[in-house]
Amino acid sequence: MISDLKHALRSLAKSPGFSVVAVVIVALGIGATAAMFSIVNALVLRPIALPDPDRLAVVYETHLERNLPQFAISVPNYVDWTNRNRTWESLAAYTGRTMNLTEGGDPELVQVGAVTANFLTTFGRLPVLGNNFPIEADRPGGEKLAIISDAFAKRRLGGTASALGKTLTLDGTVYTIVGVTGSESVLPIQFDVLVPLAADAAKEERMDHYLDVYGRLKAGVTLEQANLELQAIAKQIERELPKADHGWSTTVVPLEREIVSASVRTGIYVLLGAVGVLLLIACANLSNLMLVRASARAHETAVRAALGASRPRIVRGFVAESLSITAIGGVAGLLLAYWLVAAVRSLPLPRAGEISLDWRVLAVACVATLLTGLLAGVGPALKAARTDPQEVLKTRSSRAGSRSGMRDSLVVLQISLSLVLLIGAVLLARSFWRLIRVDPGFNSTQVLTLALRPTRNTVPFYDAVERDVAALPGVTHVGSISRLPLTSGNTQNEIFAVGPSAVANDQPVQASWRLIHGDYFSAMQIPLLRGQDFRKLTRNEARNAMVISASLARTLWGNDDPIGRQIKRINGIFTVIGVVGDVRSQQLGMESIPAFYMSINRFTYGPQSLVVRTTGELAPLVAALRETVKKIDPSVPIFQIRPMDEIRAASLQQERTLIALLSGFAGSALLLAALGTYGVIAFVVQQRTREVGIRIAIGAQTTDVLRLVLGQGARLAGLGIVIGLVIALAASRLLSSVLYATPATDVLSYLVAAFALVVTALAASLIPAFRAARVNPLLALRAE
Repeated sequence: MISDLKHALRSLAKSPGFSVVAVVIVALGIGATAAMFSIVNALVLRPIALPDPDRLAVVYETHLERNLPQFAISVPNYVDWTNRNRTWESLAAYTGRTMNLTEGGDPELVQVGAVTANFLTTFGRLPVLGNNFPIEADRPGGEKLAIISDAFAKRRLGGTASALGKTLTLDGTVYTIVGVTGSESVLPIQFDVLVPLAADAAKEERMDHYLDVYGRLKAGVTLEQANLELQAIAKQIERELPKADHGWSTTVVPLEREIVSASVRTGIYVLLGAVGVLLLIACANLSNLMLVRASARAHETAVRAALGASRPRIVRGFVAESLSITAIGGVAGLLLAYWLVAAVRSLPLPRAGEISLDWRVLAVACVATLLTGLLAGVGPALKAARTDPQEVLKTRSSRAGSRSGMRDSLVVLQISLSLVLLIGAVLLARSFWRLIRVDPGFNSTQVLTLALRPTRNTVPFYDAVERDVAALPGVTHVGSISRLPLTSGNTQNEIFAVGPSAVANDQPVQASWRLIHGDYFSAMQIPLLRGQDFRKLTRNEARNAMVISASLARTLWGNDDPIGRQIKRINGIFTVIGVVGDVRSQQLGMESIPAFYMSINRFTYGPQSLVVRTTGELAPLVAALRETVKKIDPSVPIFQIRPMDEIRAASLQQERTLIALLSGFAGSALLLAALGTYGVIAFVVQQRTREVGIRIAIGAQTTDVLRLVLGQGARLAGLGIVIGLVIALAASRLLSSVLYATPATDVLSYLVAAFALVVTALAASLIPAFRAARVNPLLALRAE
């Protein structure tokens, strides 16, 4: 075998053009495969880097009647679950909030996690420096302690070594640092600071759902058993409190599936299938090149056979060449994969920092390289070994291999598989085009946003900011909102109609809520359909007023006028003063949900995002906004300065990434199909030079020769397209879940992809066709 490899390498060195093309094909296939598998390995196959990750889960409340399959948990329900369950080793609660840090430098808004004392131990993690929270700190009135992240300690405190014992002033309250977490990001939350939750269950409303709950199962307990027990506890609570907890149940999700959501997994599997198809195309292309090479070396093979070389020896020689090519291409592919993985880490994917070329990825790459070499080399080797040496030596020509059903079949296979990828890319492109054209219910152009969070004089501060910003040149409207549309997270509540309604007064309706101030609706160009907003009301009037969306108005009162009607919420009764258009607040591809808006005169909740509409350039406005805010209150941090157009574009990042990757695979497949078609047609033209010369000699025109050659390319493309359409239709369901308003059998997408492939195949056939048309019949016949 060593001698076969040496001979193979010498032979490849004599054909550098063929060798380079073959290596590039293999590198492309192996590189894409290794890079894609590294994503699957990190996000799906590799367990989370936590002790016994299979015992970790996320617990949600559910209310299927209100279309709430997963919802946050109320404090009283969490306490009841903790006290009554027998299947969980621990249940930990968390709620995220933002707080102002006002010491040790410029004011900064920090991400704070309010957690139960057992939060870190539930995940099997303890601070790498210092201690965990004592249980006493997690009680109402407990000591104000903090655990900080390693990144926060380095960014704000100059390092971790001296952090313990220091204090942080957050929203005016002083917290003492007792611990520092490790630098690895393995917890399912992002935070700068952790503080004790210290919730008072006796004062919490059971209808107020805002906790995220994580749990660790007892050894030997399954998720199904734990969920059944929690559902039974939920039934008990419902029997005890039929009004406050009617219809609520639970669902349990493995932590790993919560971190990598179902939509992300679906996209990953689609891309993994695409890269598998690309590898098959690369394998078919290499096999075709080897087949052409074997046909061109038919005379050499016949001489070797005549001198006594056995068929197994001939087969080993060709397979050795194939394995040599794939080995070199595999190494080049791993270098390509290393570069691709570095780029992939910057994508908005969960656990992206864990994506790497570990031993699993290297093993898959090695297996793929070996299989590619064998699959690409065995067929051509067997065909070469079956060549009759007497026939070849008699003609001193390689035309014994001029006609090959195998070559044509491999080209057809490449074209059909390329069509499948191309159809997928076109479908996603059409889906994305429809998605970006969706009307979100607001106008994002010429709008600049920034977030603010004062810790004192909240309403007067926003009054002053909106007044002074409105006076800036070019600014037409200014308002603020507690959570911008198309940003992560949501706030929802149960509400009840008061008086005559399409919904029974004791039947709650789930609706999204926001706190607004100033001229928010005009700044976002959300249409005011009826009534008014809060601007003309006094502060006391605004406290008890509410503006609702059109869909919520229809849900509660049908086509009746809702102005003046009343809505009961957890913290009081509100009078409807206006109706505005529906807004797609969570995702462009998700229908708008019923919503209501309250004034910040009622209460404030976290930071407010200032929304500024201007007729001028956005960039110069940033400095003016900073200066304006600093003049009013220099202690207020300014953060998240972004154009609304940028926020809208960022909300589609996952779809954009999927399109880019699949389009890249489809483009690579199209290139390989073009190379395969070109190689076969060029070889056939070379083999049929005498025939073409005779045709020209007896009067064939240039168009006749072009039609002859292009016809062969068209026949191969046509057959490949028919087979590809059948495969694409069979696999269409795989794409359905990632398409928006576009059927997986969209006829126009199939036609566009097929047309692109026909053009590519004909373009690949043009050079050999023109070469054939320029054949000199005298030279062709003399050479024969």
